[in-house]
Amino acid sequence: MQKTFIGILLVILAVVLFALNNSSVVSMNFWKWNIESNLSLVLIIAVTFGAMTSYFLSLPYRARKNHEIRNKEKTIKGLENQVRHLENKNKQAVEVKSDEQKLSDASAKL
Repeated sequence: MQKTFIGILLVILAVVLFALNNSSVVSMNFWKWNIESNLSLVLIIAVTFGAMTSYFLSLPYRARKNHEIRNKEKTIKGLENQVRHLENKNKQAVEVKSDEQKLSDASAKL
């Protein structure tokens, strides 16, 4: 998580530095609109729009993965409970067997 955050900050820093070094005016045509703007502003807007688009398009995938993780955690908890239950049954069986062995040893001595 921390490595990802540092990576994102480095990319943002690189984009800002690149944008500040390219401050010429550019002309953009988008359908009927013709806009003249600073290249650095256009770059920052384009990168921001791309990052937001990427984030929103990844939401369904991340939601599905989080759902799978929750289901697997529930399965793990259920299996851990089952293991504890079986360990208790095994411990009780060993105690019963030990008690039977003690009784049979005691009866053999008599």
